[in-house]
Amino acid sequence: MKHTAKKYSFFFIFVLLAMLIFSGCSSNSAGGSDESKGSGESGGKSIEFKMGHMNSPDHVQDKDSMTPFSEEVAKLTNNRVKFKIYPGGALGGPKETYDNIVTGIMDAGWGLQGYNAGKFPVHSVLQLPFLPDGKSGAELSVVAQKLYDEFPEIQKEYSDVKLLWVHAADPYAIITKGKAVRSFEDVKGLKLRTPSVEAGEMIKSWGATPVSLPAPEIYDAMQKGVIDGGVLPVAAIKDFNLFDVVDYVTIGNFNTSIYYVAMNKNSWNKISPEDQKLIEKELLGIPMAEKSGKAFDNQRALAEKEAKEKGTEFITLPDSELEKFKKASEVVTKKWLSDVKDKGIDSQKIYDRAVELIKGN
Repeated sequence: MKHTAKKYSFFFIFVLLAMLIFSGCSSNSAGGSDESKGSGESGGKSIEFKMGHMNSPDHVQDKDSMTPFSEEVAKLTNNRVKFKIYPGGALGGPKETYDNIVTGIMDAGWGLQGYNAGKFPVHSVLQLPFLPDGKSGAELSVVAQKLYDEFPEIQKEYSDVKLLWVHAADPYAIITKGKAVRSFEDVKGLKLRTPSVEAGEMIKSWGATPVSLPAPEIYDAMQKGVIDGGVLPVAAIKDFNLFDVVDYVTIGNFNTSIYYVAMNKNSWNKISPEDQKLIEKELLGIPMAEKSGKAFDNQRALAEKEAKEKGTEFITLPDSELEKFKKASEVVTKKWLSDVKDKGIDSQKIYDRAVELIKGN
């Protein structure tokens, strides 16, 4: 009996091992997330890519832009291509996102141009003071994408990634805690968070002090008095739950920022040419740029409503005071024109085209 029991034990172990081996082989052939052997391997497989960003899962760009994008890609390709979203900097912090895409630490990601100072000197034209001209985030996003589509000098700035789309935010306002900005004099001496080099130069031209820090750190910095406020989109008040620390919002269409959604080149090349064409035709570029901009616009309306309900005062500057802000910040545009021209690029042509596109929207 003991001999027979032992014999059966060996038999069951053998069967179990065979099942495990077979299961592993089946799983591989059905499509692991990043096990493609070369370019265009998604034809009969399911490939899942990692897409990261710095924000919480409740951020509007996660809910209303990246997640719908991942769903649409899966639908278009019959689940051959999927994107899994990793929020909260799980794949890298705000300043590391772009480099992590380039090196392949993340397959794709969403980030803010301003965290990579000097990387996008030409495309940053859209971040110059007072260019938004009262346009919506969706309109500015289309302009950002069209500038990329039209100028090889801008395309070159993204040559180390596969750019999926770019977009802008709703026009930036001045948010403050404790002190209202009702005039040009009121802004002087304030410590204001800046999202980019251009915005930092603008803040400096007003006589205030720019402080560079990632958006997720704004709440703590304002609460602790490290900064008095910042220049950022109204939508961000809701995205980063700043209601408790923002007392005043001064509207002025001061500037905007450009955001990128990019993919590692090797990861992109794992998608079959047929699926690449589908994704590019239906989603990439202007369709997703506009969708991302609209997400910010919708969030802006919700943020303003909730902020007012919670006691935040929204301030509209008199034209005479707003003109002082504009006049002071002209130096920033002049510097950009000069710096880009020194690189052998027709900066005036690009600036004029940006203005033309904005006025045409």
